[in-house]
Amino acid sequence: MDGSPPQPGAPATGPPALSLQAVGKIYPDGTVAVHELSLDVAKGGITALVGPSGCGKTTTLRMINRLIEPTSGRIMIAGEDVLEVDPVDLRRHIGYVIQQVGLFPHRTVAANVGTVCGLLGWDDARIQTRVEQMLDLVGLDPGTYADRYPDQLSGGQRQRVGVARALAADPPVLLMDEPFGAVDPVARGRLQEQFLALQRQLGTTVVVVTHDLDEAVLLADRVAVLGEGGHIEQHDAPAALLARPASDMVAEFVGADRSLKRLAVTPVADARLGPAPVGGTAQASATILAEASLRDALVVLLESTGGVVTVTRGAEAIGTLTLADVHATMRRPHE
Repeated sequence: MDGSPPQPGAPATGPPALSLQAVGKIYPDGTVAVHELSLDVAKGGITALVGPSGCGKTTTLRMINRLIEPTSGRIMIAGEDVLEVDPVDLRRHIGYVIQQVGLFPHRTVAANVGTVCGLLGWDDARIQTRVEQMLDLVGLDPGTYADRYPDQLSGGQRQRVGVARALAADPPVLLMDEPFGAVDPVARGRLQEQFLALQRQLGTTVVVVTHDLDEAVLLADRVAVLGEGGHIEQHDAPAALLARPASDMVAEFVGADRSLKRLAVTPVADARLGPAPVGGTAQASATILAEASLRDALVVLLESTGGVVTVTRGAEAIGTLTLADVHATMRRPHE
């Protein structure tokens, strides 16, 4: 890895994999937890739900797999209304990852990962093959970890087992509720990068709840900011959300440093670039990949002696970048 975080893969076009249509939740005492929320998630996309405490993020997530029953509206997965499906069967077909993982302490890692596959009636050989595949995918050697128990794992390892279990039966949608909040910051960063690489490989549709805006803009290709009462204040691409908050509430939530956050979600290739070096080969002492973020480029620029870096795609130099180019790019209205 070059040190820059992998970027989320582009979701597929076509009908949404998940569609919430005027979904609401009102409790018997009259409390409105979610108000007529409508949201589409593209197949293969990652949507993050963010907002202040009590805005209905987790309630919305749990209504998708009917751990909480909605009061009104429709929830469609692959064109099927989940309210017309047996809730137990529904949950077996939807991946779910929570902050505290929820592994069964008395079962081995292999047994934990294969839990849903067993409930779906898979035979033992198929389960074993799938467990080994999933452990490999999340970076845990089956020969080393399959027979261990959860209390023999680190927090990051337990979280990876939880992700492997949630994805083992190839669910159409993966729900994640503060999935990396219980691990230390260093492990959290690694898990985020590994999860993005895994999602890009599998193409799984994901809805993730997080209180951390930095995590949301890193992981998601779309971010929905929920306000008090469970309604959407803004649903947008991360760069657009940071460039143009739709309301005072969104502007306050994303913070005064939103320009710095934009640097992390703006590829160097989208910046205003100077002409490439003659001959199309890198000549400056410092280089940066076109796929890297402007945040990474800014670090390289600040450490460079000449104040200019060559931008490369593969072996080809496609342009140059200066601090003035970064400034001009950030001042440019988001398209």
